[in-house]
Amino acid sequence: MKKLIMTDLDCTLLPMDQDLYIKMYVNEVAKLFCELGFDGKAIAKATMQASFMMATNDGTKTNEVAFNQAFSKIIGEKASELLDIFPQVYADRYEVIRESTTPNPYIKEIVGLMKEKAEHVVIATQPMFPIEAVERRLSWIGLSADMFDFVTTFDKCSYCKPNPMFYKEIMDRYGASAEDTVMFGNDVNEDILPCTEINVESFLVLDGLINAQNHDISNLNKGNYKDMIEYLRSL
Repeated sequence: MKKLIMTDLDCTLLPMDQDLYIKMYVNEVAKLFCELGFDGKAIAKATMQASFMMATNDGTKTNEVAFNQAFSKIIGEKASELLDIFPQVYADRYEVIRESTTPNPYIKEIVGLMKEKAEHVVIATQPMFPIEAVERRLSWIGLSADMFDFVTTFDKCSYCKPNPMFYKEIMDRYGASAEDTVMFGNDVNEDILPCTEINVESFLVLDGLINAQNHDISNLNKGNYKDMIEYLRSL
């Protein structure tokens, strides 16, 4: 039994076409602000630019503050007004993006085993969104945030993937050592290599595999959802 199990969400527990998801998200941001009389395309572009800047956050502030500061620098004096509108994206427009995802027939067994095999289970998704957005994505596979000990969001985290400190921050929250922790994820660069760097055991989920830098994965613990279930049983 482990002290801590961390698991990625997008393309790991939640099957999705990530490129389509990003395209649809940006489109919904642009549409919302256009309907409200703003330059939606410019705001969507600024949102992506600020997100890239947030990804380099160094732990001195929350990711939410890092995003807001970057967005304000790009947009200027109207930034505060626009940031107040952003919650509408997750309240009114986010459901459209569900079309970029598919069900996971193994999800109940996977989550059940995670809870059985660890004292704490954390959704370690890229912390660039508020809880409302993550709750939506969890709901698309029949899950909710209250089923887990912690869900990483931009207001609760001070680092982003692939910074190993993102994972270390979660581990410190529960007093978990590398030997007592395991991470599940589909992205070699964001989920697996940072954990390897801090000696955390990991399992690469091949359903939804992302290996943008073509790393050698031959020696990694890996497999499809059925293999993931067997791996969890072995813990």
